[in-house]
Amino acid sequence: MEKKFTKIEIAAIKRTAQNVAQFVTKKAKLDEKIAELEAEKAALQPMIDAFQGPIKAMTGGYTTEDLVIREVVKTGNYDAKTGKEIIQTRFVLKYPETVVPPMTEDDVVAPISQAEVTAEYIAEHEDEYAEAVPAPSDADFDWNA
Repeated sequence: MEKKFTKIEIAAIKRTAQNVAQFVTKKAKLDEKIAELEAEKAALQPMIDAFQGPIKAMTGGYTTEDLVIREVVKTGNYDAKTGKEIIQTRFVLKYPETVVPPMTEDDVVAPISQAEVTAEYIAEHEDEYAEAVPAPSDADFDWNA
């Protein structure tokens, strides 16, 4: 079914279009700016990822944005040339526990006293000691001494 507008309805539509035209134009300009800013943001992300790659590997996926707060602190001192107050930027860890996860009771290893080290214990853990201390070779000894 086709809708036919009356003269009064057409006049109301045109008047409303005239009233919102400035807002529609501003909205279109903002959409263009948003597209430009999104492209700029997308260009920055590979650079950020290149620097934060080692941090992600070290912390198990956390980035500096997740771990650090940037604080700008006024020092109370003033620059002699400009007279402006000197500010200092500090980077403070938010959650130190995200860098080093807290240990559970299962992770705690009880210390071994010298009396507990027996031939049986050494035989059980021989592979651990073999990796830590290489076996001596003939080159290690001075046979002429």
